[in-house]
Amino acid sequence: MTTERINGTDGQRSAHRSFYKDHLLSCYPLPLENGRFQARVAITALGGGRTRSQRFLDLEDFASFEAAVARSFQAAMDWVDAQR
Repeated sequence: MTTERINGTDGQRSAHRSFYKDHLLSCYPLPLENGRFQARVAITALGGGRTRSQRFLDLEDFASFEAAVARSFQAAMDWVDAQR
């Protein structure tokens, strides 16, 4: 799986995106006030040149941005696999 990092317009936020089994996975870890990051991901089902459906998952929080991204992708892939 190849991921792409997209910097936000404010320079603070960034998203990581990847394709997995005809789904676009977009991870947006949320910085929390305590310095941790909540893992979050949007899963978009693609087909026929348009969006078919979208699912959002809010997950647990992690000490690092990278750990939140990794958890987001794993949860999204697990969700996609469970739908097949």
